[in-house]
Amino acid sequence: MSISQNFPEEGPTLNLNFAGSKTLDPRITFSRTTTGTYMDDSGLIVTAPADAPRFDHRYVNGEIESLGLLVEEGRTNLVTDSNGGDYGYDMSSGGSPTNDIAPDGSTVACKYDLSSATGSPFLNCNVDTTLTNGVTYTMSMWVKGTTEFTVALAFVGETNYTVTSRNMNVTTSWTRETYTFTLSGNQTNSRLQVFFGTQGQGKIISIWGAQLEEGAFATSYIPRSAGSQSTRNPDSVTMTGNNFSDWYNQDEGTIYVSQKLRAVQDTGRNNLVYLINANGNGNDYFYNTNKGNQHIFVFGDGGTNYSRFADAADSTDSKTAWAYDVSGDDFKAYYNGIEATNETTTNTPSATSHNQLELGANISAKYCGHIQQFVYYPTRLTNTQLQTLTK
Repeated sequence: MSISQNFPEEGPTLNLNFAGSKTLDPRITFSRTTTGTYMDDSGLIVTAPADAPRFDHRYVNGEIESLGLLVEEGRTNLVTDSNGGDYGYDMSSGGSPTNDIAPDGSTVACKYDLSSATGSPFLNCNVDTTLTNGVTYTMSMWVKGTTEFTVALAFVGETNYTVTSRNMNVTTSWTRETYTFTLSGNQTNSRLQVFFGTQGQGKIISIWGAQLEEGAFATSYIPRSAGSQSTRNPDSVTMTGNNFSDWYNQDEGTIYVSQKLRAVQDTGRNNLVYLINANGNGNDYFYNTNKGNQHIFVFGDGGTNYSRFADAADSTDSKTAWAYDVSGDDFKAYYNGIEATNETTTNTPSATSHNQLELGANISAKYCGHIQQFVYYPTRLTNTQLQTLTK
């Protein structure tokens, strides 16, 4: 088979390569009414101003990797002493904090030398708010040691003195550690804790960026503001009007998208990577990673007529293509080189009037993750081409 059969001959009318370009197409309307943090291409945690997109990165095997456009829901950091310098320490165990260079390049990280510590030393980060019975929370913080050792990352509730924890491995590089738990009983005064135990004696550890947020996964770091709780509002990414109609074909087309879902721990939510509809009415055309364990593709007309594929497979890291030809009643989806075969609905849309695109859509739950690339072809590509695109 020739290369021309494997790849589209006609180029895309829209190519949003967020991971490669690290820029926002001027046709996109982006908003977030608060600041937000992300890792830049030098590996530092930096702050983007309000209404500025975040092109996030991470270290992979010691090399920095571009993740693309970060899209998140709104969250509040319930810790009031999160930036560093205010972490309480069990001073009776010996040792005192000094400053260390933090993941954001500042010198406000706390370094604790436990060379003279006795007993079981620990660090505390206070949470001065009421936490609710039955609600799931996630704590997170960056930790680093001069040697590798194991400590406990714990939540300590003062009411009835409840403790829940997990072990974490401290390494010689800054690592963000997280712990998710569900409360049993309301807590009116509580704290996040790094519990060293006797294995912490003689060690040196640095701490920065403590965070406690309601939800089953950690989002980007939310710095405190003047010692109070701080909130990061959700990201909104849309294209409407002529900015949309200039590249979109109502009759036939193909969308390719590459994304990495961040909310992989939360299996009770939907995650719409993109949504195309008419004036915000109806879930006309979308790709949903659906709890990270299912690929759902839907094409519709805002009413009862639609085509739907739903394949159960890991969708946390996916390359997908969804093609449609309304007049030919021809719809097909692929993910990671695999043909979607579970067609749960086979109705034919009667007409389409799509006029807007939303990336990281908010339908019942906000998508939280990284979108590397979004590409649109104004024709229905062949199945072979769809498979090639998504491998």
